[in-house]
Amino acid sequence: MTAAVPTTWLLLSLALAAYAWFAYRTPYVLPALAAAAALCMWVPTGTPRYTAPPQGHYTVLGAKIVVDQYIDALLDDGTQAMLYRLPYSTAQANALQAAMDGGNGVRAEVGEGGGVAYDGEPPVTGDESKAPEAPSLNVGG
Repeated sequence: MTAAVPTTWLLLSLALAAYAWFAYRTPYVLPALAAAAALCMWVPTGTPRYTAPPQGHYTVLGAKIVVDQYIDALLDDGTQAMLYRLPYSTAQANALQAAMDGGNGVRAEVGEGGGVAYDGEPPVTGDESKAPEAPSLNVGG
């Protein structure tokens, strides 16, 4: 994944350089077109994928739920992390939020039909009383 963007930029730069050389025969156009190619490659990175993630098991590294619109989820399959924009449903949003509330990591499983099931540690619910901490230094009188 990390070599894909620079490789694509290099190939696009070479294609634009060949175009600039044969079309204009002026060398000052080459750096401008290479910079334009770099900008074209840099702008789309970081935007979410609108396709459904492939079937498999993922770790949810982060998520943003926009009510009644979409769910952005950063999913890691063990080799690379990818940001996906998933369709919003109340059931999916509630399942994701419940899994995230556990605080010990969220796992997602994408099924055949593109449905996502979220799983995480349950939140800590204990009734034992906690002892107050004693200050290590008292200042004043």
